[in-house]
Amino acid sequence: MTKIEQLALTVARRAATEIRATSRRKYRVSRKSGPEDLLTEADLRADSLITDLLSRARPGDAVLTEESGYRPGRTGVTWIVDPLDGTANFVRASPHYAVSVAAVSGAECLAAAIVRPADGQWMALCDGAPDGDFTQDPPAMAKGARVAVALPYGAAELVEARAILALVGRRYEVTRTGSAACDLLRVATGALDAHVSVALPWWDTAAGHGLVHASGGAVVHRRSPRRTRIDISGRPEVVRSLARLLAEHCHVSGGAA
Repeated sequence: MTKIEQLALTVARRAATEIRATSRRKYRVSRKSGPEDLLTEADLRADSLITDLLSRARPGDAVLTEESGYRPGRTGVTWIVDPLDGTANFVRASPHYAVSVAAVSGAECLAAAIVRPADGQWMALCDGAPDGDFTQDPPAMAKGARVAVALPYGAAELVEARAILALVGRRYEVTRTGSAACDLLRVATGALDAHVSVALPWWDTAAGHGLVHASGGAVVHRRSPRRTRIDISGRPEVVRSLARLLAEHCHVSGGAA
């Protein structure tokens, strides 16, 4: 495991430990943009811990996190971090929340790690290949591919996302957990066939997309007629089929985001 890969896993694990500690006591919960867009003490503590560790280890790198925003750098490397993806699940004591940490340089993913604090499952890049400790889901009994869909908080984007959800659901078995990081981890392990996200910030998907790609999957970015970004990742043949489906019925166009 390279030093930068090890750093990604280390800071994700440290943040997961902080989140577990917070979950054992009373903590504050507030709302940001809507009923499901929550902020807790765990988010803030994990964010502060990660940014501090990255600043100490690699002070010249840029850092983008959900809670702290963007800190510019000078090395060409940017860390993209969601300190607690799936906060609503965390508040409800559902296990589907995770720490997501990625380091990128341009379009190249240098490091990626996802750690689930509730059960300790994790996956990270190790010398460019995925490694981890996770439970492999049993094969699904339903026919067809299994696709996770992640919805945005914005009202305008949500209208588009629900139309896409309905369309995908007519052809595939659709699942939603409320955590893109957890869903993408399952895509990378092969437990799910694909993931479709609509207008999600990069911190929700950067590490997951890196792990899916390293696991042999495809990751493509498309635009809706309203220029909303749609990300499709997973088994290459399923990604191609989803891209064709959205192009034919939603007039989604190709091209990088």
